[in-house]
Amino acid sequence: MGLSTFLASLLTSSTMQVYQAGKSFDNIGDLNRLNTYQRLQAKVPYSNLSMVTIPALVCCLLVSVFLVLSSVTFLIQERRREYAMMRLNGASRRRILIIGILEFSIPLALSNLIGCLVGSLLTIPVGRFYARSAEFSDSGMVFTPRIRPSIAVVTFIMMMVACLLGVWMAMRKVGGAAPLQLMTETSDKTKRIGWIRSSAALVFLILTLVVGFAPLLSMTQDLRIMLEVILVITTVYLAAPILVVLTVSVIGLIPAKVAGGPGLLALQRARKESAGSTAIALPAMMILTIVISLVAAMQAGSIGGAVLSLYPLKADVMATSLDSDAQNRNPSDLIGGMPEVRDFVTYQTQQWAMEGSAGHTATVVWEPAEQLQGQKVQSSPSIHFSFVQGNSSDLGSDRVAVNQDSSYSIGDTVRLLDRHDQPHEVRVVALVQSPEGIPELSAGNNYPLLLTAEGDLPQLGEDAHTIIPISAVNPTDAHGITSRLKSGLQGDFAVQTRQEYIDDFIQRGLSGQTAMTVMIVGATILALIFMMQSIAISAWERKRQNQRLNQIGVAWRSIAWSGMIETLTDVAGGAVMALLGIAIVEGCIALSFVQAGMSMALTPVPVGRFLLVTVVLLLVAVFTSWVCSLRSRKVEEGRTY
Repeated sequence: MGLSTFLASLLTSSTMQVYQAGKSFDNIGDLNRLNTYQRLQAKVPYSNLSMVTIPALVCCLLVSVFLVLSSVTFLIQERRREYAMMRLNGASRRRILIIGILEFSIPLALSNLIGCLVGSLLTIPVGRFYARSAEFSDSGMVFTPRIRPSIAVVTFIMMMVACLLGVWMAMRKVGGAAPLQLMTETSDKTKRIGWIRSSAALVFLILTLVVGFAPLLSMTQDLRIMLEVILVITTVYLAAPILVVLTVSVIGLIPAKVAGGPGLLALQRARKESAGSTAIALPAMMILTIVISLVAAMQAGSIGGAVLSLYPLKADVMATSLDSDAQNRNPSDLIGGMPEVRDFVTYQTQQWAMEGSAGHTATVVWEPAEQLQGQKVQSSPSIHFSFVQGNSSDLGSDRVAVNQDSSYSIGDTVRLLDRHDQPHEVRVVALVQSPEGIPELSAGNNYPLLLTAEGDLPQLGEDAHTIIPISAVNPTDAHGITSRLKSGLQGDFAVQTRQEYIDDFIQRGLSGQTAMTVMIVGATILALIFMMQSIAISAWERKRQNQRLNQIGVAWRSIAWSGMIETLTDVAGGAVMALLGIAIVEGCIALSFVQAGMSMALTPVPVGRFLLVTVVLLLVAVFTSWVCSLRSRKVEEGRTY
């Protein structure tokens, strides 16, 4: 109990320190030397940091409650006769509850105190780890949190409240039981799943199959996948007692054949004491199912969203400036001289801050005036902007068009701030629809896109880029155009065919999901804490049984080897059942992609992450079992001598 509580306190304390550091903008530097847009961009990673650390804090507190609950429940089970004697001698239920809380408060307070102190000392390395998911490096910033003693005190109080809640939940059952019941109650290690839980597992299994594979046309792809993940996780948890018994019984046959006596003993124990096997297998099963399924769902959402938004792209070749300071800004002459090119547009974009809109920015797009002329209202989808209301002739000095998805209407006034924080007031005179399939030219409700002609608004914003969609006379000429532009633009532009542009965008989206790393590492650590505690409790329960085996001639080495094999079998069984749940999620994702008109080959399969987490769980489980067996042997040998 002490070790698990210490680790939970360490994680909570360090995460709490990082969260407060993000809220206080530690190491953000002097913002006064930055303009408004740069100040907004400097605060973005700190906002991302809060989004990452808040779920981690909630998980740490919940894990603390259940860690203490399981530990204290085991200890109380061992002392049930003692509590029964106290009840028979006149102690009230309330008095026993107070005694139990006071008894466990001291070791919990000590482990929490040490954990909070050590966690505070690890604030800087933990902060650097979280900073990767908050995109500090992408902004060219280094996040260095400072240690706050007050946060350590607050974290200690929070952890003690969580731990005492776990103690109260465990002691409540003892206080409500009659003395005779406590005297006669025995721990049931072979408890099977009840009919209520079996019925619930069956119902959720049916729902899982219906949602995952039935033709539900009214349900969106993202909603369907996330609902399937939730149903799979719930089904696996409800059916865990049955699933573990089945898988352990089958997997245990392998070491029973290979390892001889220790393997047979491990198989018999795993089958007989199914509750202990479930307690060890459940953390591995649930963490693998939850983490890998969520990773697959997040990747599927990124891939599906990118594909559905990019596939309408009408350009055969895309040229995008690599650097805002690129020398060759306008390669129109080079592109226009190619007979294979049917049409192209040179868009120049910049980011501007918006006066009076806290945290909001606007994308300003300049298009050459000669290309704007003659564009029709509601023109067919192409590489050009299409006018929904108004037309290109309405544009002029300080008159712009805005994307139709924004909250602005014709006649509204927008005040922009340039890189020198000088205001520029523009009036909306038209509504436009962005070219489909070009994310750089799309915008949301709070981040409008303003279209203007070259020369009508000074180019004084930030993050300047040039985007050139090119349509070929024949799509087969795309590779030839790409090759000629790459040699002619001298590395200033990324020139890609339509498919290369889509693939690159998808890969950048997946590589940008750095929060997955935090989720995987954090979930694995919490699963390890749960699993190590379950192994330690199981070893403690087997202490007398191991002593009897040793007394009848079984060597301690064989007993320890048997314990490690049993633990390995339990964790491997949990991994196999998790793999089954993940396979259902993968099938749902593949079917959703096919129904959306996408290739099944795009289905994300996070095999590497699954194998990595599984190997870590197996290694730690075997090591913990070996340490527990070694400690039990030393204690027994000390008593003998």
